Amino acid sequence: MFEFLKNKRPKEESTPSAPVSVLPHSSTQHSDVRRELIRVVLKDTLRLHGVPFGLLACEVIIIARAPGADELHIQLVLMKWNEQLLRYASALQQQLLLGLDRFDPSIDHSSYIFSWRFSPDCGCPFRLMPDPKSWHQNALPQVEEAAVSVLDRRHTRRAPKAAPLNPLSSVPPIAPSNFAPTQMTPLR
Repeated sequence: MFEFLKNKRPKEESTPSAPVSVLPHSSTQHSDVRRELIRVVLKDTLRLHGVPFGLLACEVIIIARAPGADELHIQLVLMKWNEQLLRYASALQQQLLLGLDRFDPSIDHSSYIFSWRFSPDCGCPFRLMPDPKSWHQNALPQVEEAAVSVLDRRHTRRAPKAAPLNPLSSVPPIAPSNFAPTQMTPLR
């Protein structure tokens, strides 16, 4: 009775479908090129400034926010502890951006996100935070005064209250003119 509901097509053997890539092939290839370019520029920047190659590594993470709009995250990984490198971390980051601009000037590299990470076995000698007072001992005097006056008002004296100003006392006298003075009239 319900023969029309039955599928009369011959059954074909089902073949498993291959996994489909989330990103198109050209996009993943472009991402790989960008990753490699950043690694090469980092290596060149380290060589140019005499930084030993074993101190720093790089991981590049590309996050697809919208079609055609990728966000690039460069994570610099400190492999071996070196305080001098940390002092110049910001300058090294800027030199890396300049190197990227030099190699590929058609892309705005200023929107890249940078982060620093410490390898667990980098050999950092500081395992615990110092005493809170040590931050104030090592600070510059001008910075400490500004920080205390803004952040902790218990240690600063308030300025004495000034007498309120009379608004009419600061008005200069009116010079005589040829006009008659304004007369007040009663309201109706």
